[in-house]
Amino acid sequence: MSEGQESQAAAPTGDAAGPLDPRRAFAAMGEPTRFRILEVLAASASTVGGVAEAIGALQPQTTKHLQALEAAGLVTIHRLGRRRVVGLDRSAFASLASWLGEWAQPDGDDDALQAYGQAIAREGKAPGARAFALRAEVAAPADAVWRAWTDPALAARWWAPPHFDVRELSIAPDVGAAIRFVLGEPGGATYRSEGRVIGADPGRRLVFALAPIGETGVALFDAVHTVELRADGDATVVALRIEVDHVTPGATEAIAGLEQGWTQLLQGLSALSGDGSLA
Repeated sequence: MSEGQESQAAAPTGDAAGPLDPRRAFAAMGEPTRFRILEVLAASASTVGGVAEAIGALQPQTTKHLQALEAAGLVTIHRLGRRRVVGLDRSAFASLASWLGEWAQPDGDDDALQAYGQAIAREGKAPGARAFALRAEVAAPADAVWRAWTDPALAARWWAPPHFDVRELSIAPDVGAAIRFVLGEPGGATYRSEGRVIGADPGRRLVFALAPIGETGVALFDAVHTVELRADGDATVVALRIEVDHVTPGATEAIAGLEQGWTQLLQGLSALSGDGSLA
């Protein structure tokens, strides 16, 4: 077959017009022979015969692969008189790089998931008692922040870490009042916690017990939460102390996520001040 005939065989048959479709482009690239062709063309443009020789394939088969790559918008057929030279569409790869670059941007969830996995590993099979303290500043008066803790409808807006939602939440600022809390996540899994209010000083201090319930219907541990509110100019400082005891052997995952989970919740509480919910 002459160079001219070879060129005619490589004439485009696909429609490369319009925006690049990343899914179609990656599907075309995923075939091993086509990927090798792209590697060859990345080094230098070539005729169809040159590409076939470089990859050690027959010319008709190479032509079909090139047609698929052109249809996906990854290569261009340059018509140079009787010659047809194939080259990468560099702008297409720039678009793909930009598109993938969005996926490469850091996300807070990545660090949170990694930290959670490391925490589980540290806990081992028999986590023990511990206490930890957290602090947050909320741009709202103390009485509004108090409502955010004790009004179930308002509390449900921030008592869920990312990717979870509050399925049920009952709480009241009365000593002895029962607390019931159910979180859900995509896929149908739910996580139930129960407890009670131990102490309440409106606008200043709330103490409650709240712990996740295991598969046997028994609390995985005891956890007393002490919330103290302090006015600081136009904002309110929230100090949260959690004391954990009577930990069961099956509580590893729950214990490991306790501090990180409440850190995310307090961030959600602080965010409420930005949308007018605590006005």
